[in-house]
This record gives sequence, C-alpha cells and structure tokens, in this order.
Amino acid sequence: MLSKTTEYALRAIVYIAMNDAQGHRVGVKEVTKELDLPGHFTGKILQDLVRKGVIASTKGPGGGFFLHRPAKTINILEVIRMIDGLEAFKKCGMGMKQCSDKHPCPLHNDIKAYRDHLLNVFGTKTIQDLVDSINTGQYFITNTN
Repeated sequence: MLSKTTEYALRAIVYIAMNDAQGHRVGVKEVTKELDLPGHFTGKILQDLVRKGVIASTKGPGGGFFLHRPAKTINILEVIRMIDGLEAFKKCGMGMKQCSDKHPCPLHNDIKAYRDHLLNVFGTKTIQDLVDSINTGQYFITNTN
C-alpha cells in the first residue's frame, strides 16, 4: 500500500530518531548500510525530508541527519502525506471513478473498513512509538542478513 519511497523514508526517520536520542547524527552512508537501502535514492529521500522539515542536517565533523522536532510529534500519516499524498486512502478498490457510500462498488464497505483502520493507525502512531517498539527488542527495521 505504501510506496517504496515512503517505506524507505519511514525506516530512515526511525533510524535517525534512534540515533538522535543517543546524541548521534548519522550520514547517508550509515543509514543506507545499516538499513540495506539504495544509496542515491535514499539520499534524495533524506534531502526531501529536510526540505519538508521532518529532519535536519548539518555538514562537517559531527554533522549528519537528526530530527527537526521531537519524534513524539511526527506521526506516520504526516510522512505518508508528504511523500505519497493520501490518494491511496480514497481510491476505489475496483477502480471506479465515483465510488462512495452513496454509490459503492461491491468491495467498498470492506475496503473502507480496512482503509479507515489504517488511517487510524497511521494517524495515531508516532515515530517515537516505532522507536520504542524497536527498543523492546521485539521489532526491527533492519534485515536479518
């Protein structure tokens, strides 16, 4: 449901947040190596997130990426909205142009329930929630190999 760009952005933001909490700023190379992400593409994503005010960066010794504001104030839906927009949460599951509660397709109610649940999760979970869940050791943002 989420684009690769949004998936990579979320993982990178969480990784940056985890390091930022430790007072460590990370560079693109570290992010891409640790998360096994494509370098050039991830660099563009991170620069876009800097322009949009989610993360910040400094150059030079001790430089790197860090959160522009507290992780508890950044929810997942905000990141999705910035990168992909919310059109995926409005589209008809069967591709109809005018699918609605008043003019539904056969999948409308099922898909609407799923979409509404995801919107709720994405709107209430913050980057800090994701960091906290990873810090329990039960969840991961890195690959197993």
